[in-house]
Amino acid sequence: MMKRVLVLGCPGSGKSTFSRKLNQKTALPICYLDRLLWNSDKTTVSRDVFNQRLAKELQKPTWIMDGNYSFSLPMRLLRCDTIFC
Repeated sequence: MMKRVLVLGCPGSGKSTFSRKLNQKTALPICYLDRLLWNSDKTTVSRDVFNQRLAKELQKPTWIMDGNYSFSLPMRLLRCDTIFC
């Protein structure tokens, strides 16, 4: 059974729409990588802060992780059990 899912794709390809539909079917919580990178004042965080935020999310037992950020893909691949592209 899927517990930790990566949803990857080009910008505008429907990742978030797919993630929401998958959430409705599975009740797995969604983690949007954009929300880990951006602050509420529309500034971005450093890569170190992003990686810290991501590491915290990756430790959770279940998730749908929506986004690309190729520099973080190795970390995410170690924890996921399912990938949709």
